[in-house]
Amino acid sequence: MGPEAISDEELVQGFREGDPGSRKRLADELFGRYYQQVGRWCLRFTGEREAAADLAQDVFVKAYRHLESFQGKSKFSTWLYVIARNECFNRSSSAAGKAVHSGEEMLATLPDETAGNAYDTLARESSNRQLRSLLQETLDDTERQVFTLHFGDDMPLDAITRLLRLSNASGAKAYIVSARRKLARAVDRLKAREVRP
Repeated sequence: MGPEAISDEELVQGFREGDPGSRKRLADELFGRYYQQVGRWCLRFTGEREAAADLAQDVFVKAYRHLESFQGKSKFSTWLYVIARNECFNRSSSAAGKAVHSGEEMLATLPDETAGNAYDTLARESSNRQLRSLLQETLDDTERQVFTLHFGDDMPLDAITRLLRLSNASGAKAYIVSARRKLARAVDRLKAREVRP
């Protein structure tokens, strides 16, 4: 049986039970399966290949450190995605203030929009960094995660509800509604600031 026929979960089990040499080989095989996918996630977040490569390296280092804690309650790819998402949000939090001023200038020039399509306008008219800065300043952690997963990664709302283990009645949909309202208000505030004498 070739390595590709072994499931992710079996590789993790072998990693747990193996000696140091086999552990490294199994981890390399496991992470090799997801190298390109994690790279794409990170590139989508950073917008720059070099920064994405650094971020992907951080994701794999963290995943390797915590590999023994993988319980198999979700697919391995979902577990790895959560680590990647958290690393992206951690990176975003540490760099949150850097693009705020230019983001505000850009957003202040946007035309009037309704809450329902504020995101579409922002995505079209702003750079990725400016949009991330606005999301960081305006939304709470859960809203930002739901919003990014749904609009950035095209993940269905029911899948996000399961992934983030949201226990509220409306699941991820409630966070999308709340996030849209907050973003629409933020755009209105920025426009009002611009027209003030």
